[in-house]
Amino acid sequence: MNTKPLPQDQLSCGLDFGTSNSVISITDLNTRREVFTASLQSILYFPEAEPDACYVGRQAEEKYVTEAMKGRLLKSVKTLLKQDKFLFTWINGKKVTPDQMATHIIRALKEQAEAYLGHPIRKVTLGRPAVFSEKEQEEKTAVARLLTAAHNAGFEEVHLQLEPIAAALSYEQHLQHEETVLVADFGGGTSDFSIVSLAPQKAQQADRSRDILAHGGLYIGGDLFDSEIMWHKVTPLLGRGVEYQSYGKKIEVPNSLYRELRNWERSFLLKDSKDRRMMDKYYVFSDNSPLIDNVRVLIDNNYVYSLFKEIERSKIALSADDCSHLRFVKPRLELETDLPYGDYRQMTSLHIDAISNYLEQMLAHSGFSPRQIDAVYMTGGSSLSRPIIDLMSRLFGAGSLRSGDTFHSVAHGLSLSRA
Repeated sequence: MNTKPLPQDQLSCGLDFGTSNSVISITDLNTRREVFTASLQSILYFPEAEPDACYVGRQAEEKYVTEAMKGRLLKSVKTLLKQDKFLFTWINGKKVTPDQMATHIIRALKEQAEAYLGHPIRKVTLGRPAVFSEKEQEEKTAVARLLTAAHNAGFEEVHLQLEPIAAALSYEQHLQHEETVLVADFGGGTSDFSIVSLAPQKAQQADRSRDILAHGGLYIGGDLFDSEIMWHKVTPLLGRGVEYQSYGKKIEVPNSLYRELRNWERSFLLKDSKDRRMMDKYYVFSDNSPLIDNVRVLIDNNYVYSLFKEIERSKIALSADDCSHLRFVKPRLELETDLPYGDYRQMTSLHIDAISNYLEQMLAHSGFSPRQIDAVYMTGGSSLSRPIIDLMSRLFGAGSLRSGDTFHSVAHGLSLSRA
């Protein structure tokens, strides 16, 4: 506990509301040093047994598991902000809007920082991706919902800053000379890029808009990589590709249910769906295929989230190993498969190619060549992925790649951006 809190006018607050993780940072304006930081997973749990309760972060995950997945677990809330057609969802008999979901996460971080400081925090610089959506209306909807969430969490004054710009300001604190830097922020839902002119003598300047030479992004992140592993490696263990008998013909089980399984946050809808009921028919007419039984057990017992956690673990292991092993064991269910790096690279190749093409076009449009980029500052959890590292090494040279605090650099830079 902080026994000698700094006055409010000496502090600056930055908050990085992320797809997978969210972070708050408090910086001392005099020293430009971070004095407090806290992070949590961007997940929410609304338990059936407590209709008015909402748990956030690790506590949400733990409660969801210990209460046998009875309730609604929500992940990747940030991706819902841009969905202008998605107005609300019913949870425990109440309408819950996307901005209300975001408020829970932002408020939880705010309260942690306030408990440490001993006084309320009224101002915040809030991060936003370079591109929420390429559609103008979705972009406006996302920004409006993000601002609403921050105000409803208790912040009186909210400033928005691009997340890759914030990462650049964090990186600049360690520079000894001027550099033209490509900041690459690879998150769970987006990949954001900025070309920025940085120098140690510029660190105290309040307005850095002229130093932003180019910025942009696309909606590709680590969650898509998890989805590819689920589709290519796991769904065949759940019956995708199995044939069943129908009027004397062999027909392959439809893929509609398996496509839905690529996005675990929607999987709770499958339990009472027509696709799930049809699986009972396919099970009987496939001579009781154990693979089809696997998917029935998975959905009926709400194991999909736990399975994705294992998928994520096996993906992360490939950052250091040439092959990882995915093993998921529950009552009446055992899934096991190897995940060689070569397979992983192949199944993510379309997404990697899309990032490569975007970067090449961004450089060409802004008048830069890869040789004119002095350093590539990589941040975000997906920056540790080997296909990402391989791509950036190929485009800019391995010697130009830099990394800092993968998860906290954006929040620290956000607090610096108002210093």
